[in-house]
Amino acid sequence: MKDPDTPDFGSLKEEVHYWKEQAAKHHAEEAREELQEFQQMSRDYEAELEAELKVYEKRNRELLAANNRLRMDLENYKGHHHVAGRL
Repeated sequence: MKDPDTPDFGSLKEEVHYWKEQAAKHHAEEAREELQEFQQMSRDYEAELEAELKVYEKRNRELLAANNRLRMDLENYKGHHHVAGRL
């Protein structure tokens, strides 16, 4: 039984050309879908990496602040220790 959407062909050459064209269209559509899927996955991954980066940048700022506080505490301790050593 013939598909109603398939045209009547005047020759074998026309039919071969038609089916090659259909195959090329199908291949192009699959490639387009794969590209769209890849692009969406890339956007999702980029968003995930951006979120991770924000977390790590915040943690880095916290660690730098803690480091600065500890340096100040050390300097204060050294100052007090130096003064106490003179007494």
